[in-house]
Amino acid sequence: MIAVHCGAGSHSSSHYGKYNKLSKKACRTGIEVLRNGGSALEAVKAAITVLEDDPVTNCGYGSNLTNEGCVEGDASVMDGKTLIYGGCGAVKSVKNPIHLAYDICVKQLEPLPLGLVPPSFLVGRGGVKYAKAAGLKTVKQKSLISAKALSQYKKYKSLVESNKTEELLDTVGAVCVDNDGHVAAGCSSGGILLKRPGRVGQAAVYASGVWADSFSPEAQSSTAVCTSGCGEHLMRTQLAKVVAEDLQTSVCPTVGLSQSITDKFINSRYLENVTTKLCGALVLHVDKKTGDTTLLWGHTTETMSVGFMRCFDDNPKALISELPTGVPVGAKVTVSGVYGNKK
Repeated sequence: MIAVHCGAGSHSSSHYGKYNKLSKKACRTGIEVLRNGGSALEAVKAAITVLEDDPVTNCGYGSNLTNEGCVEGDASVMDGKTLIYGGCGAVKSVKNPIHLAYDICVKQLEPLPLGLVPPSFLVGRGGVKYAKAAGLKTVKQKSLISAKALSQYKKYKSLVESNKTEELLDTVGAVCVDNDGHVAAGCSSGGILLKRPGRVGQAAVYASGVWADSFSPEAQSSTAVCTSGCGEHLMRTQLAKVVAEDLQTSVCPTVGLSQSITDKFINSRYLENVTTKLCGALVLHVDKKTGDTTLLWGHTTETMSVGFMRCFDDNPKALISELPTGVPVGAKVTVSGVYGNKK
């Protein structure tokens, strides 16, 4: 099973169809990897590549621009089988940051001479240099800037002085369980609109953007999580790891996710100075006893775009989850999902 999200934020209802169509396309791509014997980590990379290549989302091509008018991408992956994470932050000119994060992740299993330790996280020029050496595709900045992103940049830059800007939080992510029962998670983002150059968000940071653990499936339930929302809030709380660990011991995953986001994010002592707390989490939970896979999503934002597909499905499903009417944004969480399904 694979599931993707196109962000937790405020999606215009006029664009629901575009997000759903893209989510389905990403799911189909990820499922093909699984059907051909690929791993959960490979499927996550493939699905997020589709999302990065589409200007509808805020990652790869079409990313939000910095206040200097550039694209700086963040991404990370985590392999639940090995518990190894790879991430990159504020990288310019890398066509698909998720490919860089993936390469950094898998290369950590390869020994280096003289006992040198391979990197798990690279940023800026160092990340781009690594990408070139690894043979990953790098491009000119202008080829990463979509018409939509440029229009938003010009619009909101002119509104900065009037304090009328709004954060566009449509980071993307994916979670997956493969035919061997192992899970993986990935995340990619262009960051918040008009961010300062060099700013790195949760999509790249360990324990904040992604978490995946299927290291001991006989001893504990396997869980994969990817997050979206305000990166600074998610980094302070390390929400991806916290949610995954809470759900491993929860009797009911649905209740567990709601309680985890409420207790560890909305009511977190690390966010006492924050009034509106914005987050979204996409979760796969594989029960250690039954093997049943539960897909969940929860968010405190107005909306969250979600898509999912199982290996035996003919077609993927996609939807825009909405905060119930009357529920204040950033103060309460809504949780939904697909329950008790084999992968």
